Amino acid sequence: MTFANLLAVMNLFRKYVYSVKRDIFTLFVNSCILVYYPLLLFMNFFTTSEVRSMIKLLFKNVTFHTVEKSYMENCNSLENVMDKIDIFVIAHLAGWFIKAIAIRNFFVLNLTSVTFELLELRFQHILPNFYECWWDHILLDILGCNLLGILIGLAFMKWLNMPLYSWKVRDKFKPNKKGIIFPKLDTMLRKVFTNSRTVVLLIFYSLMTNLIDLNVFFLKAELQLLQTNFLVMMRELFIATILMYGSIHLNLLLTEHFTPKRLYYSLAASGVLLLELYLSFRWKHNLVSDNSDLTNINMVWFSIFATLLSAMALLFVNESRTSTK
Repeated sequence: MTFANLLAVMNLFRKYVYSVKRDIFTLFVNSCILVYYPLLLFMNFFTTSEVRSMIKLLFKNVTFHTVEKSYMENCNSLENVMDKIDIFVIAHLAGWFIKAIAIRNFFVLNLTSVTFELLELRFQHILPNFYECWWDHILLDILGCNLLGILIGLAFMKWLNMPLYSWKVRDKFKPNKKGIIFPKLDTMLRKVFTNSRTVVLLIFYSLMTNLIDLNVFFLKAELQLLQTNFLVMMRELFIATILMYGSIHLNLLLTEHFTPKRLYYSLAASGVLLLELYLSFRWKHNLVSDNSDLTNINMVWFSIFATLLSAMALLFVNESRTSTK
């Protein structure tokens, strides 16, 4: 099955992607896809213990760690604040700098930043790495490393005159107050989302961008690898490369005309992340829950989804009512 999928990907690559006008970065992206996509398919046929055995066979010096570090200790102590300032702060900044280059939209970047902190709260009962003090979530992450990395990335793009992305789906809807429900609310929503299809796009894109980090935390915990393990770093390199290119071509699909090449890279990026998500779900039995009460965070997530669905429904209904008149 893995070999068949590899042949299919290679055929698509040769037919739609490989052209006379090619550059080193494009060839590197294609190589990452051809290596990592079949590897994920291959891993689906094995358990975590079997995968660890294969890793040990190939890399004799690798070590596995069954216990993950929790960052929710002595939250009222200044020493704990200083303990957070380590090499991972630089990695955090670099990660959001790269995301800024890929996403190129201040609103979507901060939406992704806040969403991931909420995901950490939702899954901290099975991933000890996600246990953090309140000031870590808000001050060091959302308003600290995340925001600083975003601003540095946007400043870097401005310096190089790189274009920003709007992440909006174009349509021909013209609001008519006589034909829509809740006109003031509709106007306010359209200032943020433009139309109902843009809401769907932002939900999908925010999910994909958050899977970049969420997947690696799940997979490294299930395979008992440290964040500094070179295999984890190689995964980050592959994913960053594939997702960067996929994001660029997805924006081209939205703003310009359709081409198989643009669709190929968009689907390849989404497919890799969804395969990782499936692996994480398939191996989740290796994670042990601490039976924390999830009522509050579940209510927060329910409220977010209910609000987004209500906004999307209102915009869609108003667009349908106007288009039928």
